[in-house]
Amino acid sequence: MKYCKKCTMPDTRPGITFDEEGVCSACRHYENRSKVDWKAREREFAALCDKYRGCNGPGGYDCAIAVSGGKDSHYQVYMLKEVYHMNPILFSVEDNFPMTEAGKHNLQNISEEFSCTIISCKPNISVQKKLMRHFFEKYGKPTWYVDRLIYTYPLHMALKFNTMLLCYGENVSFEYGGNADEETYSARDQIENGVAVGMPMEDLLIDGITEKDLSLVMAPSKEELSRLDPFYMSYFFPWNSYYNYQLA
Repeated sequence: MKYCKKCTMPDTRPGITFDEEGVCSACRHYENRSKVDWKAREREFAALCDKYRGCNGPGGYDCAIAVSGGKDSHYQVYMLKEVYHMNPILFSVEDNFPMTEAGKHNLQNISEEFSCTIISCKPNISVQKKLMRHFFEKYGKPTWYVDRLIYTYPLHMALKFNTMLLCYGENVSFEYGGNADEETYSARDQIENGVAVGMPMEDLLIDGITEKDLSLVMAPSKEELSRLDPFYMSYFFPWNSYYNYQLA
C-alpha cells in the first residue's frame, strides 16, 4: 500500500493520485491555495448572489443549501444568509436510524439561529432495508441508498422550489482527492463522484422494488440539470473545517 509523504492518505482512497515525489493530489491542491486570488473569487461569489437575489419575488426563496446539520452546514448558511443576505431554503436527508441528540440539536440550531426553513427527507424505509442488505452483501457498501439521496434529493427539491442557485460545501474530490479532481465552482457533476455514483438498474430493482420507489435517487434529466446552478462554496472561499467548527 502506498501512502502520501505529507498527509499519509493511502492509495486505497478511490480516485486519489500521487506525483513523482509521492505526494497526493489533495496536498498539492492545498499548497496551491497561496496562488489563488481569493479577493477576486469573493467578488465572483458576490456577483453570483446578485444574479439570483430576489429571483422568486419579495420574500421568496432565492437559493437552496444542502445541509446535514454539522459544522460545514452552519458555515454555508451563515455565509449566504448573514453575510450575503440571501433567503435560503435548506434541504436535508435524515436516515431512518435514530439520530443522536447532538445531531438533533445541530439541525434545530441551524433553523433557530439563522431563522431558516429545513425540509428533510425520510427515505423509504422498506427500500432502504432491502438495498442496505443487497449492497452490503455484494459491494460491502450498505449506505449507498442514503448516500445517493444526499446528492440527488437537493437537486429535485431545488427544481421544485425554483431555487436554481444550490449550495454545496466542499468539492470532495478536489479537497481530499478523488476521481473528479478538478477545481470548478460548478457542482453539477458531483452526482457522479465516488460516493454518489449511480448503480446499474439490475442492482436496484430487487425484492419487489420498482422504478417508482427510486424516483428520488434517479438524477434529474440533463435538461433539468442544465437549469440549475449548483456550486461549491469551497471554490470561492478557502475551505477550513476547523474554522467552520469554531463558527458553529
